Amino acid sequence: MSAKKENPKNHIGRTEEGIKKLLEREKAKVGNPVHLNRRKELHRINPRVRAFSHAKGRAKKKGISFEFARSKDLPIVPKICPALFIPLFVGDGKSTDNSPTLDRRDNNKGYIEGNVQWISRKANQMKSNANLKEVKMLYNYMKKQNIERKFSDK
Repeated sequence: MSAKKENPKNHIGRTEEGIKKLLEREKAKVGNPVHLNRRKELHRINPRVRAFSHAKGRAKKKGISFEFARSKDLPIVPKICPALFIPLFVGDGKSTDNSPTLDRRDNNKGYIEGNVQWISRKANQMKSNANLKEVKMLYNYMKKQNIERKFSDK
């Protein structure tokens, strides 16, 4: 009989050697520039994939409904923001004002068919940070400032 080296299992049913191998694989994935670049490229091609997983996580965290089974079920990302009429595109590693974001039209409802739309990050931030009265006040202020600038330039 040969002496077999014992490798006892820990409380989660894995050997220490198995845990080390798993950690090495995960570290290789996370720090691997090829893996990261591929993810960025896929997101640039189809932002619905990342938006799907992020929205699903937000819905779970907030306890609201999420009725989409796959990222392909989300609406197609338009070329132009329907709110601000600016082009939508994925930034190079960082989100920009033109980055497409998934918006819930009615925040009292979840991510359900007919309640989600793609708008620019800028429009989504404006929508989430101000109510209609504040937007009107800002509009009136900017309108007044613009008129004053025109008269002061002459």
